[in-house]
Amino acid sequence: MKYIIGIVVILAIVLVTVTIGANNDQMITFNYIVAKNELRLSTLVAILFGFGLILGWLITGFFYLKLRVKNIALNHRVKRQAKQIDELTLPKA
Repeated sequence: MKYIIGIVVILAIVLVTVTIGANNDQMITFNYIVAKNELRLSTLVAILFGFGLILGWLITGFFYLKLRVKNIALNHRVKRQAKQIDELTLPKA
């Protein structure tokens, strides 16, 4: 299932890139804080799309790792509490 989703994502990215590149060949001046650069519109859109994709994956990965760490901590807590309950409920010989 993971491989199918990965293939679909890669195909979507390729499709978007080809569509953007085919239709936007106009030159524009892109001003950013430090300098200015002249790029084709398709290149600028592709760069911004890629940056957004990478940023989205990083943010998602951060929250995923945060949840995994919390899940591991909670599982340890449940095991410890289950052990304490067993110690309290078992009759002593």
